[in-house]
Amino acid sequence: MSLKLDAKKQNVAALVDLYVLDLNSIGLGQVYYFYPGTDANNQPVTYQGNTYTPWPIEMTGFEKRGTGSEARPKARISNYLGTITAQLLTHDDLIGATIKRRRTLKTYLINNTPDYVEELYFVEQKVVENATYVEFDMANAMDFVDKQLPGRIAVANACPWRYKSTANGSGCSWAGTDSSKWFDSNGNSVNSAALDNCGKRVTDCKLRFGANNELDFGGFPSLGRNG
Repeated sequence: MSLKLDAKKQNVAALVDLYVLDLNSIGLGQVYYFYPGTDANNQPVTYQGNTYTPWPIEMTGFEKRGTGSEARPKARISNYLGTITAQLLTHDDLIGATIKRRRTLKTYLINNTPDYVEELYFVEQKVVENATYVEFDMANAMDFVDKQLPGRIAVANACPWRYKSTANGSGCSWAGTDSSKWFDSNGNSVNSAALDNCGKRVTDCKLRFGANNELDFGGFPSLGRNG
């Protein structure tokens, strides 16, 4: 059987949504797996080799449209203990990160059946942040299907390059061997290469390459200018 056929049955099993927050698109090399936490035991679940942690999340606005632009859902994620706020402060509101929604049947989850529907969205902007939750406007991946390739999301003041890495022919060419130019993600001088961590802003790039030199910055700072 298959997900499409089983979903059409009259007594279909409950649908389950799994979520993947992928920060590779903004150069951080981190991936988080979670689900809304509605399992009876509120325990982590494992599916296809990945463990999904229970974490309150709600995504709305998935309506299908026959014409015009694709729907742009909203993602509301729990900000328990300021966990999301900490990420926002360090990584420019997570703009450009991707969220995947993987929808499958509960029986498939229990039996680890490798069949699910995946939808991909990009964090476009943060619209609400408080102690309870953070809400994002999401951009549908289908909005980018007619872009000329190669292409990537244009983010104003957030560099998507992986720090000190030119893998795949592009990225940050900073060698990081000059100890006088080691800084943490807030731009404070540090005395250890292990603590050297780029904050992904234009100002961080200038600290390393020089304010008046050519920068190896992957963002689009001119997008934030008026006129």
